[in-house]
Amino acid sequence: MPLGGKGPATIIVLSVETVLAAIFIAMRFYTRFVMKGGVGSDDYLLIITWVFQTLFTALMIASSIYGFGQHTTDISPEDVRMATKVEVIGQFAVSLAMGLSKTAVAMFLMRIVVVAWHKAILWFWIVTMMAWSMLLAISCFAQCTPVEAIWDARIQDKTCHLNLTDIAFIMCSWSAAMDFFLAAFPWVVLWKLNMQKREKITICVSLSLGIMAGICGIVRTSGLAVLSQTADYLYATAESVMWTSSELTITIICVSIPVLRPLWTRIVGESITDRYHKHSEGSSGILTIGRIRKVRKTDTELALDTIPRPDVKDVKTTTIGASRRHSDTGSERSILGPNIQKTREFTIAYEGGRATEPGSG
Repeated sequence: MPLGGKGPATIIVLSVETVLAAIFIAMRFYTRFVMKGGVGSDDYLLIITWVFQTLFTALMIASSIYGFGQHTTDISPEDVRMATKVEVIGQFAVSLAMGLSKTAVAMFLMRIVVVAWHKAILWFWIVTMMAWSMLLAISCFAQCTPVEAIWDARIQDKTCHLNLTDIAFIMCSWSAAMDFFLAAFPWVVLWKLNMQKREKITICVSLSLGIMAGICGIVRTSGLAVLSQTADYLYATAESVMWTSSELTITIICVSIPVLRPLWTRIVGESITDRYHKHSEGSSGILTIGRIRKVRKTDTELALDTIPRPDVKDVKTTTIGASRRHSDTGSERSILGPNIQKTREFTIAYEGGRATEPGSG
């Protein structure tokens, strides 16, 4: 059966988004593993998510070859059965992928927040989202007995225990709600943490792009009602399949962007702000106020160069005087004045009995 209807568009959208997701996950893993030397549970969750996304895309390509995206009256009964069967398997895969992608975002935030109730809220969303995701995945095959009746209209002696449309509506609505929650949550909990402002902005703005994933979820959910009102299943679900893929891809991109800053800096060079800070360190008369704390594995795992662990209490504060060349410039004197001392704050992490700068051996 040649491709037709919405089949070609489905193949293009899903294929492009799967490749795009792979690129961002690969860059994220490279940044974490090669540049920063630390890979976390959220990275592995994203890889598993992408495996399910790839399986979903492959299955929907196969379903499109059999006639997915076309009207039932335009394809043979045998092709209708095969296209529907393959699509149901694909829906199973993407249901799990959707839950895993939201969990990956929540686990990323879990490694930063330290307040107990913040973690409790994130765990609530993780557990509930995965529960609905798994229920929907199981319902793809458990909705009717015998299971072959789901895609074979010739079987009349069947019993349907579950309404897949209702479960999908609840799961998709919950998924969209979680997108909006994850977009707003960082602005509330991260802004007061002891992190550089640009790092806060990087995380908050990138995760705020999850609003776009939420919009995709709303559009997808609004189109589910038609499924219970039509027998033209292969054509009616085409839009939902594409919006599902878009929501999944946007989620992967949003949670990957905050980690890619070191890679971005290596590719395009230092920002103006970075160069200013390095130039400032060459000036004399700088008082550097440091805090000593134990080094933590997550200092490097997050791949955000300037993030200190906010859950570690300051152990000691010390003042160090510095004297370097190229310092006493006229511009700096004019800005600071003769009686104003410039200070810089930094954190020293120590392992065992010796102090080291974060990231050093």
